[in-house]
Order: sequence, then C-alpha cells, then structure tokens
Amino acid sequence: MKAVHPEAQWFDEARFGLFIHWGPYALREIEASWPLMPHSRQHLDVETYESLADEFHPTRYNPREWAQHAKEAGAKYVVLTAKHHDGFCLFDTATTDYCATKRGPKQDLIAPYVEAIREVGLKVGLYFTTIDWHDPDFATIPISKHIQSPKPNTYDPARWWQFHQRFMEQLRELLTNYGHIDLIWFDVPGFGADRWRSSEVKQMMLNLQPHLVINDRLPDVGDYETPEQFVPTHPPDGWWETCMTMNHQWAYHSVASTYKSEGTLLDTLLEVTTKGGNLLLNVGPRPDGTWPEEAIERLQRIGAWLGHSGDSIYGTKRITEHYPPCYYGPMTQKGNTIYLHVRDIPRFPVEVRELGGQVKSVKLVKTGEELPYKVEEIFGYLSGAEGSYSVNRIWIDVPAEICDDWNTAIAIEFDREPIWPVRK
Repeated sequence: MKAVHPEAQWFDEARFGLFIHWGPYALREIEASWPLMPHSRQHLDVETYESLADEFHPTRYNPREWAQHAKEAGAKYVVLTAKHHDGFCLFDTATTDYCATKRGPKQDLIAPYVEAIREVGLKVGLYFTTIDWHDPDFATIPISKHIQSPKPNTYDPARWWQFHQRFMEQLRELLTNYGHIDLIWFDVPGFGADRWRSSEVKQMMLNLQPHLVINDRLPDVGDYETPEQFVPTHPPDGWWETCMTMNHQWAYHSVASTYKSEGTLLDTLLEVTTKGGNLLLNVGPRPDGTWPEEAIERLQRIGAWLGHSGDSIYGTKRITEHYPPCYYGPMTQKGNTIYLHVRDIPRFPVEVRELGGQVKSVKLVKTGEELPYKVEEIFGYLSGAEGSYSVNRIWIDVPAEICDDWNTAIAIEFDREPIWPVRK
C-alpha cells in the first residue's frame, strides 16, 4: 500500500535521505537503547543508562548546520530520532519527565531541527518507536524476549492500555506542536496491528496531517517497506526504502576504521535507485551535536556526484528486468529518457539494443554536452499503444577523458517513452 495524498508523492521521487540517531547514548559511544538489553555486549543497567540523560548537554547543537550538511549531500529528506526504544524524548512532552526539556539539555531539540530542515527545502521526518522501555506500563504485556522491557514485568493489560494512551498522545504532540511534518518513521512493532490499534493510530495521524507518509513498522497500515542494512535482491513492488549505517552502528562512535568507503556508499545508492527504492543513510552525531568528519566527507562526495548527475537518480523508476540484453550495466528511466550508468571506462562504444523508439539526443548528464552516437535497426518491430516501432541498436562514443571516476551517467532521450522488449 502507499499514500495517495498528492503531497505525499514526493517520497517515490526522493531516492536519497538522511537518518539521524542521536541521544544521551552518544556520551558512551554505545548503540541507541539496545545496551539496556542483558544480551547486549554494551550492556548498562537501567539506572546507569538513564542517568546519561542528565549528562547530555549538546552545547554545539546547530540544526542549521545539520540542514546544510543534508542539503549539500543531495538528500531530499531527513529523519531524526524523536524517541528511541529507551523512551527518552528529544521533544517537549506532557507525558513524561524523561525528556530533553526536563533533563540534561533543558531544551526542546526537535523544534529547531524541524525549522532548520524546512528552511532549506527538505522534507521533515521524525523517527518514533512503538516500544518504550522507560515507561513501566509498557512492561505489563508479554513480548518477544529480545525486546522485553528491562523494567519489572507484571501482567496487567489495563496498564498497557494506559501506556498506549501516552503513545498516542506523544504522536499527537509531534503532529500538532511543530507545524508541517512529512514523514513518521515507526520502529519495532513487537505486537500485531490489533494490539497497536494501527488503523485507529493512522487515522488520528492523518486527521492531523493528511499528507503524512508512514513506514510499515506500524503493523498493516504502512505506506512503504523498510529493509534494514541490506538491499533486497528482489525489491518490493511498491514504495520501499533501505536504511543503512555508514559505519558499524546507528549511534555515534569515534572509531573511523569501520566506515564504509565513499565508493561503497555510492554503489549502494545506485543499486537502491535502479531497483526503485530510496536510501536512508545514517549519521550518528557526537554528544555535543557536531557530526563526525568521516560522515561529512562521505556525504560531500555523494553530494558532489548528485550535484552534476542527480537527474539520473531523482524521480527515476526502475527498469531492472530490462538489463539483459539491452545494456550491460545499471539503468534508470524518467519519462522519455533512459539513463545509462557507465561504471568503467569503456574500451568500445557503449551499446544499447532492442529498444523501440526514435532517439532525439544522447548527452553526458554531468555537463549536458552532446555525445556522438549512431542508430542501427537490427530486426523486426515492437508493438506499442500508438503503433509499431523498429527495434534499434544504439552505439555511443564515450571518451575516457570525460568519464567520471565513479559513475558516468548518459541520458538517451527518445521522441516518446521507449518500447521495451517483452520477456517470456
């Protein structure tokens, strides 16, 4: 399923966004929330972990700087952890004292973030987990052992529904106190749709902000699927998004050696795009609010390429099933234009074959310059809605000196949407 509101359709064109995991856990360079679990190799007891909230003083938090980093990276949306599983709220809430306005920071960290992201023209997303290990009422219904609350467990369904009311109220606060929000990113349902009253929750949210996009981790009512830390071999048919870390964990860690290379991250972005999805790439800010240089450098590299060749990524659709025998490498499509992603310096003219339609132009996306090409009719005809088309082979000269050091994007524009061969 997917959102049908006109103002929600941006999601299927964005292709690249940033995830931000940030909270008191950054002080210890541990993962967000999971050290509360006894099985975690970073385990902290509840008292020690929750005391970090009083030590959390992000004196260099500058959300306008965050927004600028995101903009320069070529991201189209940003998602920040408003509340992770530990229950600590970065926003002002009347439901708990375990929040940024009443503990260490003594300020609402969400309001300036929303304003800054909106100012640079990006879509505003908020991560909001369903489970809450701080709230003692959450621990009153049995749940899977690996996500069971570290608080004392007492079976009392009535108390669990009291927690659910606070869950609903926190969502209502996020969707009424901060203006226009574009996306809510739920996490770890644990229970089914009936326990979460998913349909009721979604309706409440849409009543407040009808354009809202939500993911599939609010059971049975999400607009898109969320594979985590991998790109599916066979992507979902509808909207989808791979969320992925730059290094070995979601939260801040100072060890630089675990960061993926710039080329690896660009490869992932290209693979996700050619399969019709979005990449939500994570940044874990330091406890003071600054971003690690390793993350900034990689985002600048991604942004530099998107700055000159992003037309081959944004707003495109997948045509994966047509790779053989049309072209040896990744392709994307937007309307009448096919984009070839040339990963190596070609030794021979780049060949595209078995396409029906008349070629209008062939250009290097980076500069817009015309590239020499020739078209050869190779056999038969393809039937389209508006008639029959000869099947063509296209040869494109791509000199080594114009090739990008990572990916040279070539745009082939046809007189109408090209006709693809039918696979049987």
